Amino acid sequence: MGWWSNLFGRTPERGPAPGAAARADAADVAATHVAATHMAATVREPGERPPTRVLGVTSSGVEVRGFDAPAGELVAWWHRLRAEHATTGLWPVLLGADAPTDMTSALTPEDDYDDADALRRATAMTLRELQELRAERLARWREADSEDEDERPGDSAPHTVEHREPVVTVAEEDGVIALVPAAHGWQVPVILGWQGGVNYELEPVDHGVVLRDWHERYGAELVAMSGDQVLELLVDRPPTTPAEALAVAREQYDYCGDVVDQGVGTIEALAREQAGSASWYFWWD
Repeated sequence: MGWWSNLFGRTPERGPAPGAAARADAADVAATHVAATHMAATVREPGERPPTRVLGVTSSGVEVRGFDAPAGELVAWWHRLRAEHATTGLWPVLLGADAPTDMTSALTPEDDYDDADALRRATAMTLRELQELRAERLARWREADSEDEDERPGDSAPHTVEHREPVVTVAEEDGVIALVPAAHGWQVPVILGWQGGVNYELEPVDHGVVLRDWHERYGAELVAMSGDQVLELLVDRPPTTPAEALAVAREQYDYCGDVVDQGVGTIEALAREQAGSASWYFWWD
């Protein structure tokens, strides 16, 4: 699917959640966000931007450039480049430590993924249309696997909603910052043909539609996505009330069930610990 699989040289495999330094216990999202109190001490203001190199060209001819940066500068670089987006038209995204040094040949399209067509479909698709399409796919998947639909775990509103400072786990190690020609951050997974959640019938267009909706309602913006199937957002206007946080947590569970099933354990915990925070973390097994 696109050249994303070639970029990291593998098909997504099932395994433990990445980001171990910030998430030593996947069930303890709280510990992750507590680490944010130390972010100011570890993030360094970057100097002059190093020369960029071509990371690859999509099937529609979109050239993606980028550069390497040390872990302590990645988040600061993202904020600087995000502030320049209106002028440059380039959306910054952190690709993680596992991105190869030379990705020119790896990003050359070798299959029939058409990023331009996918972007047109993502732009035209409504969230309701995506939800209906996802329901059809999941129904076929459950029928093929002879599985019954599971109940939502711990589906109740929290007593309180915690607002935690942002954490970007992909920035824990030195990595690559890609500069993607895109009008909006939600378009980036579509343009790059990102394969996060492929084991759960998610497609690049799905990510685009969901991220667009969250951006419009909550100011959520893409900051990182890696070959380990991690996607991270910075959120400007997260929900503040228990009812709204529960509604968002339900959406997040539908989008990425592993954040609960192999993470915090219940939707209530997700609503309490992540939905109202300044960063949202997703990982698919």
